Amino acid sequence: MDRVDAIILAGAPADPGLAPEGVSISRAMIGLGNKTMLQWVVDALRRSSSICRIAAVGDVSADGLDMVIQPGENLVGNIKLGIDALKPSGHVLIVSSDIPLLTAESVDDFISRALKNDVDLAYPILPKAHCEKRYPEFKRTYLKTASGVFTGGNIMLVKPDFIERNWNAIAAAYAARKKIFKLARIIGVGVLLRAVIAQVIPQALHISMLERAVSRMLDARVAAIVSAYPEIGEDVDKHSDLEAVKKILITSGEVR
Repeated sequence: MDRVDAIILAGAPADPGLAPEGVSISRAMIGLGNKTMLQWVVDALRRSSSICRIAAVGDVSADGLDMVIQPGENLVGNIKLGIDALKPSGHVLIVSSDIPLLTAESVDDFISRALKNDVDLAYPILPKAHCEKRYPEFKRTYLKTASGVFTGGNIMLVKPDFIERNWNAIAAAYAARKKIFKLARIIGVGVLLRAVIAQVIPQALHISMLERAVSRMLDARVAAIVSAYPEIGEDVDKHSDLEAVKKILITSGEVR
């Protein structure tokens, strides 16, 4: 399998309720068991046979990082900072720093499937049944389609030149990634109407329709990759998420 570089986006500050009172740190540096959230992510990437170099963009530290880059003002700018620093020769994996349940297997599976499509951007979608069976503790937003009921993940595989061409559109789409209907509005009114109808009549919306709509919007090749690994979508946004992850890690024996 081809190996790719990874950029971890770790510049977001910790929300109230996650960090100790009065402490200002990156969300990535929140403690979770005997590690920070960032360290859990780095360790998973290091175990992956698909990953080469790993850079983190943020005021952070972790064992196993090849590079730490001071963050800029926004998410898309931070992606560009990472790409400029790493100068990857091919695709690069963009990873959120707040998915501590991430595993090497989930990374390898996604990259393998994504590279077969040879697209500018590949994004994972996760079946609701898998998410609720594996992690019933988490409540996520789902979209009904003719192909199934899905939520989105927190990693993506991109070509560096694609980021250069599409800064503004990518920033808007990423900000809406957990707000299905807002994302549909960005893609187009026609897709929005189909998304609304599909919540009653799922056959009205196919994943392929979404892929074509996003590809037209970005003037690029885009693919949704169905993943059976819900851990790439289970991010820690609030205190209840943090407590749920702690219990999962304790049960699995990862944390004692």
